[in-house]
Amino acid sequence: MTDSPQKEFLNKFFDLCREYQQEIAPKIIAEILRDYADRLEE
Repeated sequence: MTDSPQKEFLNKFFDLCREYQQEIAPKIIAEILRDYADRLEE
């Protein structure tokens, strides 16, 4: 059985976040995600 597109996206997204957590503080990552969400709503 294959993962749904949403599940696949979340898995890749969390892998990416873990990879960059060493270079970018989780607080900054959260700010980036809020900015992205705001842009989606425009």
